[in-house]
Amino acid sequence: MITAQDIREKTFEKSRIGGYDMASVDNFLEEIADDITAAQKENSVLKSKMKVLVDKIEEYRANEEALNLAVISAQKLAVQIEADARTRAAAMIADAEKQVKLAVGSIQEQTAAEEKRLETAKAATAKFIEAARAICNTQLKNIDSVASGILPQAAEAKPAGSV
Repeated sequence: MITAQDIREKTFEKSRIGGYDMASVDNFLEEIADDITAAQKENSVLKSKMKVLVDKIEEYRANEEALNLAVISAQKLAVQIEADARTRAAAMIADAEKQVKLAVGSIQEQTAAEEKRLETAKAATAKFIEAARAICNTQLKNIDSVASGILPQAAEAKPAGSV
């Protein structure tokens, strides 16, 4: 690549016949050298900016990798949390079902005991009523016997014609 310095140091041989005006060539070469110097400065600035941008891209790529790892880690943690929650929920449900079974069993036992007591009470009541009936029947017979014993005598003792 030709530099501005190369252009400035370039010399031309003088031609003997109809050559170029050396002052015009030198002025032109100076303008070209100035333009090339400006272009080289701009190129240098652009290269430094490009270096900064390349560094930023590398930084962004590193950040992207870190973010991807963080997302993957968060997804794994979410799966683990969900699995733990499901396990705890299953354990809680199993415990609740066990407690319900115990409570239902206890209630069924109490119900059976109360039904037995009710049957016993019904049987005792029926026995009592039967005994009371027997006593009443005996008393009625006794009353009938007493009445039949007293009434025929009372009918004999009454004078005829009295009411």
